[in-house]
Amino acid sequence: MLPPGHIAAGFLTAEALLHFTHPELSPLQQNQMLWWGMFFGFAPDLDYFWIFFREQAFTIKNSQKNNHRRLISHAPILWLIAGLLIYFLSRSAYIQTVGLLVWLASWSHLILDSVEDGIMWLWPLSKKQFALSFPPNIIVQDRRFFRHWWSFFQQYLKRLTFYLEVLTILTALIIYFK
Repeated sequence: MLPPGHIAAGFLTAEALLHFTHPELSPLQQNQMLWWGMFFGFAPDLDYFWIFFREQAFTIKNSQKNNHRRLISHAPILWLIAGLLIYFLSRSAYIQTVGLLVWLASWSHLILDSVEDGIMWLWPLSKKQFALSFPPNIIVQDRRFFRHWWSFFQQYLKRLTFYLEVLTILTALIIYFK
C-alpha cells in the first residue's frame, strides 16, 4: 500500500480509538490524536529512506534484496512494545492515548501490508512473512525516476491492494467531512 492509504488508515484508527475510549482530552488534543494516528499509520514505511540511501536513488533496483518489509520497522512486536511502554509509563491521558496510537495505528499499517505483501508477524522467532496472498512482485526495469514510478503505478493498479487503498481513503474522507 502507498502512503495515502496508510495515512488514511491511521486516521481511521485514531477516530475509532477516540470514539471507543473517550479519553479526557481537550478538543485540540483530540485533533492532535488524529495527526498522531496519521503519522503512526505511515511510520513503518519511514524505512524507505534507509532503502533509498542503500540504493543511492529514489528508485528500487533490487526489490528482493531491498525488501523494506523485512526490516525491524515492519516487526509488529516493536510497535506493540513501544506503544504499551508509552501507555503504562505515563500518567497523562494524552500520552497514554499517543501510546495506544503508536501500537494501533502502526498495526493498521502492518495489517494492510499483510493483504498482499507480507509482514514478519513472528519476528524475532521467524523472519517468515505472512500475507493473505503473494501476487507476483512488481518489477520495474526503467531506472529513470518518473518512468520508474509510472511503471510501478501501472502494475499497482492491477492489485487488490490498490482497491483496498481507495476504499480506505474514501472511508477516511467520508468520516472526516461528516
